[in-house]
Amino acid sequence: MSTLGILMIIVHIILSLGVIFFALKRMQRNSELGGAFGGGASQANFGREKGMDSNAKWALGLGIVFMFSCFLTTLVLA
Repeated sequence: MSTLGILMIIVHIILSLGVIFFALKRMQRNSELGGAFGGGASQANFGREKGMDSNAKWALGLGIVFMFSCFLTTLVLA
């Protein structure tokens, strides 16, 4: 295995941990008692939130970079 392959695997693992962290952080924010009985009823009282918070932006960005990392890692290791 080449040095580039090892480097790509390390970057891929770091990206995957980042995606997991921000996805769990986002889920933690939206997990309320109302979610167990139908989900999302507490957000419906005052309307839908506009835009994304910083955790959602990080999760989206890392998810996109992770997808491209999957393709690049496959190309490097193949």
